[in-house]
Amino acid sequence: MAKKKKEICPYCGKSFAYLSRHKCKIKERVEGPLDEKSDIERRIERIEEKKKEFVRTLRKDEKIILDIINREKDLYFNDLLKLSDKKRNDLEEIVEILALQSKIKLRRELVDASWTKHIYSLEDIDTDVKQITIDKKRKDFIWNMFSRQPCFICPFRDKCNDTNLDQFNPLHCSWLTEWIELTSKGKEYVINFDEIESSLRDI
Repeated sequence: MAKKKKEICPYCGKSFAYLSRHKCKIKERVEGPLDEKSDIERRIERIEEKKKEFVRTLRKDEKIILDIINREKDLYFNDLLKLSDKKRNDLEEIVEILALQSKIKLRRELVDASWTKHIYSLEDIDTDVKQITIDKKRKDFIWNMFSRQPCFICPFRDKCNDTNLDQFNPLHCSWLTEWIELTSKGKEYVINFDEIESSLRDI
């Protein structure tokens, strides 16, 4: 059987039976160390790069698109495409950046049997923030702090899920619905779950 011919390393000039197993120090100095980053490390780097993209100052073309959206107030992606001189892919990217930077509101909708983006301006939205004084000495201060949202004190939380057909389903909870209606009108929501539990036991 013929003896395997040795291979010569082009960096250090030494001969090896299996050159692929040779870790040449000179090669590392010339080309630099091998990329030993894991998939997770590379993914983290990509995420960090994306974060920088989303907090950076808007470019000129992105500002132009934002101005169009603020002017129109409410439009679909295809309408924006007609109003701009951008290609679809470029405009898609700009709209995503504007949404991620909270410059616009974006919602996917089904229009004429196809999904599209519904774009809203945030320029004219007024926010009326009221200062609420919370008395932490009271036992129910957490409930007051979260605008008396019933889910925080509901005794049926463990039973509540969206698979229930009637009772204890967040999708059609009468208490949650009542809370939304009252708080949207600036009224205080009051509920007595002790009475509700008692009435349910009597059924």
